[in-house]
Amino acid sequence: MINTAQINIAAMDRFKRLIFQDRLGHAYLLVGPQDSGKTQTALSLAQLVNCEGQGIKPCGLCPPCRKIDSGNHPDVHVMGNDEGESIKIEEIRFLLGRAQLRAYEAKTKVFIIRNIEYMTTDAGNALLKTLEEPSPNTLMVLTTSVPENNLDTIKSRCHIVNFFPTSVNRIVQLLKDEGVKNEDARFLAVYSEGCLGKTRKLIKQEIITERHQVLDELLLNRNNDAFLKDLAQDDQATAQALRLLLSYFRDVLLFKSGVDPKELVHQDRLKELHTFAARSFEDLGLIIRQIVQTKKLVNDKLNVKMSLSLLREHIWGN
Repeated sequence: MINTAQINIAAMDRFKRLIFQDRLGHAYLLVGPQDSGKTQTALSLAQLVNCEGQGIKPCGLCPPCRKIDSGNHPDVHVMGNDEGESIKIEEIRFLLGRAQLRAYEAKTKVFIIRNIEYMTTDAGNALLKTLEEPSPNTLMVLTTSVPENNLDTIKSRCHIVNFFPTSVNRIVQLLKDEGVKNEDARFLAVYSEGCLGKTRKLIKQEIITERHQVLDELLLNRNNDAFLKDLAQDDQATAQALRLLLSYFRDVLLFKSGVDPKELVHQDRLKELHTFAARSFEDLGLIIRQIVQTKKLVNDKLNVKMSLSLLREHIWGN
C-alpha cells in the first residue's frame, strides 16, 4: 500500500506540470537518500499517468489507482529491493520482454526499478537499449541512493529528479500527530536525516528504547560486562549500538565547538554532553576512532568482544 506521507510533493508537482504541458519524458531517475520516499513517489506517478478519476489526480479511488495501491495492476511492475541483492541481466530481460507487449488495460505501462546501484554491468547495458529506444506508452522510473555507482550512460538518458530531506520540523509534527513524544520525535527526525521512511523503520525497531539502554549502559555504567557480552553475540544489535554511539560523540564534538543544542541528535541528554565536552579533542578522537574500528570488525564478521572492552576504557578515560 502506498504511504502518502512519504510521497515527495515537490516531485509530484513537477510531474503534474509536465503532464499538463504534454512534456512528460519516458525515463526518470529518482535520486535521494535511502527511505526518502522514492518508491512511494514512483508508485504515485504510476497512479497519476493512469488515473481515471475526475478532478485532482491521482484520485486514489478509481480502479487503476486502487490496483496500483494494492500492487495488483498488470501493467505496473516493480523490481529491486533494499537488501543489497544484485539486479541481474535475466531480470532486466524479463522486464524488457514485458515492455514490448501491449498493455492489458493501462494507458501507460510503468516499470519501476529500485536501487539501480545494485544492477550488474550486463543488466545495465541491457536496460540501456530500452532507454535509447523506448516502447510507446511506456514509462521507466529508476531509483538510486548512490548515483555515483550508476552507469553514466544510464544517467545521461534519464531525467534526474533529486529528493531532498524533509524538514525536521515537518517530521516532528507528523510524528507528534501520531502520538510520539516531542523529544522522541525530534530525535527520530534528526537521526533519520530527514527521511520519513527511515523514521518508520526506526520506530518498528524500537530505537527509542534501545537508544536510552545503549547510552545508559555505555556512558553511565562502568560495570557493564554482561551488556557487552550480550551485545558482542549479536552483530545487528552491535552495529545499531555503534551507530547510536557514533552519532552521540558527533554531538559531543559539535556541542564542544559551540553548535546550538537544538541542532543536535541527542539534545535531550545535555547533562552527559556537558560532561564529555569537557574532555580533550584528542580523547574524543580516540573514542570515535575506536567506534569506527569496531564497526569495521562487525562488517567483516570478526569478534568484537575485545574491541568493545577497549572502547569502554576509552569512554571512561583509561
